[in-house]
Amino acid sequence: MVIPTRTLLFFLLTASLMAQSAAAPDSAPTENEQQLLRLLPASLPAGTAAQAAPAFYKPDTLYKYMDGGADAFLLYDFQTLLHQEFRTDKADLSVDVFDMGMPENAFGIYASERAPWYYFIPIGTEAYRNEGILNFLQGRYYVKLAAFGAGSDSALDQFARAISAQIGDAGSFPALLQQLPQTHLKRRSEQYLLKDPLGHPFLRPSYLATYNLDNQESMLLISIAATETEAQQRLKQLDQHFRDSGKSEAAPDLGPGAIRASNSFEGKLIAQVKGRYLVALFNPVAGGPEILKEAVDRLK
Repeated sequence: MVIPTRTLLFFLLTASLMAQSAAAPDSAPTENEQQLLRLLPASLPAGTAAQAAPAFYKPDTLYKYMDGGADAFLLYDFQTLLHQEFRTDKADLSVDVFDMGMPENAFGIYASERAPWYYFIPIGTEAYRNEGILNFLQGRYYVKLAAFGAGSDSALDQFARAISAQIGDAGSFPALLQQLPQTHLKRRSEQYLLKDPLGHPFLRPSYLATYNLDNQESMLLISIAATETEAQQRLKQLDQHFRDSGKSEAAPDLGPGAIRASNSFEGKLIAQVKGRYLVALFNPVAGGPEILKEAVDRLK
């Protein structure tokens, strides 16, 4: 009797986890870990086999796998990592599925590792590949694949598409990104900072985007508060920070409650509040006030 590949894979993974559980009673897979296991390809390509049991990492153990790289993921409230090694006929491949808890957090860490000049492909919400790697964003997951050996490109593509299909809905980028001014926007420069944006805890969380104006770059920051009152308080804190470290003054020409500020290490900025959003533009070169105004007008 020939055992289907999917059944064999499930049996191998379950047997491995049961063996681990027998050795350490507390190591039985959690519901979250079982959910991550279900994201592995439903059936492996011919000639492909798992090389070892799946490994799971939590916030307090991620450093054992990533060492110095763990800190960046912890800044986005990383939840669980599933790591699995596979061998195809011609290539070795590793699969890392990061559960970041929320789509915004997954976008944040994904965006922090991409660059505008990468080669992007349509897998999940967005994917990029380079020699030996293929990474993609989908929902609350950030999936990172690496392979080497002949046929690695094909293996990467097959596994990425299979995992994406298991996740299901392709997802989308955070809705706020659609409200950003599009004129002069540097494509794929958008980022999401969950903690301490630009070193200021009171600005969290924030979205950032880069704009090319007059052959110079300006950075737009949108800090999301729970209420308009809180957003106004954030503006006061930002104003006070610049008064303490440089200078800040009211800028009624920019709009109600707006400020214009500068210091020696953060440079110049203009900022104002719209509803529960604090909007600030760093390095506001010629055309900057128009970007700020459009950003404020587009926010809902």
